[in-house]
Amino acid sequence: MMLAAGAASAQYTQDRPKVEYMFKVEAGYLHYIGNYGKPAVSATNPDIKGTGFNLNSYEEAMGFNVINGINISQDFFLGGGLGYAFCAPMNPARFDMSSHMAVAFIDMDFRPVGDIWAPMVGARVGGSFLMNPNNYGNTISPYLEVYGGLNWFYDHALKQMDRNYHSLFAEVGIVMVQQSIFIPIRVGWRW
Repeated sequence: MMLAAGAASAQYTQDRPKVEYMFKVEAGYLHYIGNYGKPAVSATNPDIKGTGFNLNSYEEAMGFNVINGINISQDFFLGGGLGYAFCAPMNPARFDMSSHMAVAFIDMDFRPVGDIWAPMVGARVGGSFLMNPNNYGNTISPYLEVYGGLNWFYDHALKQMDRNYHSLFAEVGIVMVQQSIFIPIRVGWRW
């Protein structure tokens, strides 16, 4: 797979610069799976014992990310991003019990092969700040995500093999944040 990616990359990058600026915007739904570890605060133990707050009653989240970075040799992206997620129970909807989560992260993705359609894999590492409206206050925790997806370079022919810009993508993965695990399903635009 790596040899095929190298050959495809060489074909498309003959006259292209090695490093280019790229911007990504994405939005999506984060499905709550479960909790792990020991929370920092809880109703029974307000002592600081871990990092994060178990989101066991916040079963759904909607998120939005903005990412700036550089594209290296057209296939590898490295950048920094900021995100926001709104977490609230949805069955039944309880917006009075909502939390707001801000995230800062480093984003890396790789599009190994492809022409107009290109698969991608990626990872994000950073931190999150959960703003809780409860008696236990705000919490900070590590943020870790791995994901895979598919890019559609919709103006591929117009750009004469410039695969960096003007693509739509969809991705799915797994997120570990605030002692909780989510499955994100996102769509986005890169240019």
